[in-house]
Amino acid sequence: MIRYECLQLLASKMTDQLVVTSQSGQRIEWSHLSRHEGNLLVGMMGCAIGVATGLALALPHRKVIALDSDGSVLLSLFNLATLGNLRPKNLVVYVFDNGVYSGSRISYPTATSGNTDLAAMAQGAGIKNAQTIRDFEDFKKAG
Repeated sequence: MIRYECLQLLASKMTDQLVVTSQSGQRIEWSHLSRHEGNLLVGMMGCAIGVATGLALALPHRKVIALDSDGSVLLSLFNLATLGNLRPKNLVVYVFDNGVYSGSRISYPTATSGNTDLAAMAQGAGIKNAQTIRDFEDFKKAG
């Protein structure tokens, strides 16, 4: 599945949602795809889920979307436990997993390129509807 295609689909559906990204590839791609006023392009790894959770709790009348990466989630696993306990109904989190830190030619593998399953970890933290989507058609149905 190509992340850019997923982001294009999401961008086409934007109305008044708040979108939070972390410092990763999707932040750059999202900034080119969406000039939406509700974009918050966070410039640090590991912060998108936490910031998006805070926004969702503070603004329960707004839909909040977090666009994060495997490296960022691994950097701040505590966010899964927090999200699993708070469960804001207006928050959707997409984690794009390319199995490496960074996307350059000198990237190092993340734990998800081995045995680590982020969806299973999220479910273990209490995020009941966490799932792994590997196919664009399934992404369209889930989104």
